Amino acid sequence: MPVLPANSKHLSHDAHPTNPYKNDIVLSYHDYLLRTSDVALLERNDWLNDIIIGFYFEYLNQQYRKDNKSQLLFIGPEVAQLLKMQDSSQYNIFLDPIEATNYDFIFFPLNDCDSNEAGGSHWSLLVYSRMEKMCYHFDSSSGINGFSAKKLARKVTKYFLEKQERKYIEMDCPQQNNNYDCGLYVLCLADIISRHAIKNSKVSDCDCSIVPEMVSKKRSNLLKLIYDLKSTSNNA
Repeated sequence: MPVLPANSKHLSHDAHPTNPYKNDIVLSYHDYLLRTSDVALLERNDWLNDIIIGFYFEYLNQQYRKDNKSQLLFIGPEVAQLLKMQDSSQYNIFLDPIEATNYDFIFFPLNDCDSNEAGGSHWSLLVYSRMEKMCYHFDSSSGINGFSAKKLARKVTKYFLEKQERKYIEMDCPQQNNNYDCGLYVLCLADIISRHAIKNSKVSDCDCSIVPEMVSKKRSNLLKLIYDLKSTSNNA
């Protein structure tokens, strides 16, 4: 991401690596380094960290650019957290270099951490639609991230519209039935909403009912993606 030096990599913030003395790099993908401890989160029913979510958002960025669908922008969780904590007057530092105002739909992975450091216990998704001049919040545990989402939406709206307006809608969203799949819901929601936005040029009427079915397969799909990318990289 542009807020980091050119040679920087996002490192794992997993507080409990599988083996702290042998946390090998599994995949280097653009600005993200996935280690054994990160991949292990996908091999069991566990809460996804910012590295996994950031990696997948970067993957979506690359895929849509490759397909010449550049109206979508997926913001990494570390930048989304900084934006949440910063005053909107500072947003130009983070968003101007990536020309965020040129995109039609911008995706922010949001958690309930109240500091500039990695952390929190729940993920949700905020999507800004320039076409509709509206922020849409999708939360798989309704109500948990409402305060954080409104806080970020207020600042995002001020940056993009250059005026303070309430442009926020809490969307109906499939609900998780455990305490660890919130990150998977964010990734699957991003998949569904981005496809809908490309096809319909709006977010407001997106049907997300298929997301729980997608979530049930997402861990294995992500593992396959990671090892496919690793194989491609090794053969390059």
